[in-house]
Amino acid sequence: MAGGLVTLLVVLGAVWWTGHRATLRVVAVTGVPHCDGTEPTSLADRMTGFERVAIPLRRDFTCTLTIRVLNQGDRDVHLGDVTVPVSGPRAGSSFEVTHIGGIAVRAGDAPAAVAPVDLKLDPGNEHLVDLRVVFRADGCASDKSSFTVQPEIALGSLLAAHGLTVSDLPVFVGTPDSSCDA
Repeated sequence: MAGGLVTLLVVLGAVWWTGHRATLRVVAVTGVPHCDGTEPTSLADRMTGFERVAIPLRRDFTCTLTIRVLNQGDRDVHLGDVTVPVSGPRAGSSFEVTHIGGIAVRAGDAPAAVAPVDLKLDPGNEHLVDLRVVFRADGCASDKSSFTVQPEIALGSLLAAHGLTVSDLPVFVGTPDSSCDA
């Protein structure tokens, strides 16, 4: 009996490890934003000094930010929810993510924007996830302040789950349009 339990645990561990390795072979990068009502520019990153794409928060702007998700492994991986912090229906920022991958963000009191992608990504394939970002008139972002947002994509394979952080999204920069300073 004990030998059967040990064998079961070893098999489950091996299955989990195989799935975990598969989720770690998925990468995500952000392309150039496509905007109306604002002109993307660049901004030096305070920590690294490297230039980053920046989106000035101008009244009534809309942007589409495309995230390319690529499975570089040899197993399928399931893409689940995409979560974009401080960009949801109840966040106080001057920008809001309204759609993720063409799907409307879940309504509610959440400060994060969340929508399900829910698809299988085969080995060697990629999937593009568009984020639609709009100006939020009742939000605040002081003039010249900057905000970095790092979405997370839920990944799963076999028994393993992993959150993939997208770290190269453009920086959002406050303007007089977005400021609530008196």
